[in-house]
Amino acid sequence: MNTQLKLSAAAVLALGLGAFAATSGMANPAGSSAQCGVLISTSNGMLVLEGSLLSPVPLQGAYQFKVQSSGGGGNTNISQGSDFSAAANQRTTLGKVMINAGSNYKVDLAVTANGKRLDCDHELSRLL
Repeated sequence: MNTQLKLSAAAVLALGLGAFAATSGMANPAGSSAQCGVLISTSNGMLVLEGSLLSPVPLQGAYQFKVQSSGGGGNTNISQGSDFSAAANQRTTLGKVMINAGSNYKVDLAVTANGKRLDCDHELSRLL
């Protein structure tokens, strides 16, 4: 996910994509495939970026969650990754970082589950 946004734009995008997901089937396309992406929220004046996965069936795999940010407080390069097991119908966190709310950032979430690479190149609604 290549995202270069400020906090206010991120909040607007989160609301818009949440509505889009609900009407387009992205949030749960026929209940048949795993959905993954990045949840964006705020906490104590910080921007929270969280890799997330939801599947109708149990999954095992590996993920790589990378965040690059730049702003008044400097530059940050964060890389998290590990193996994971995800239960059916339960949201699983795949990496989480907090950065300065005014930062520009780029997020990349790569997930391989049950031998297949998943498309995680989108922001997810907070309702996931």
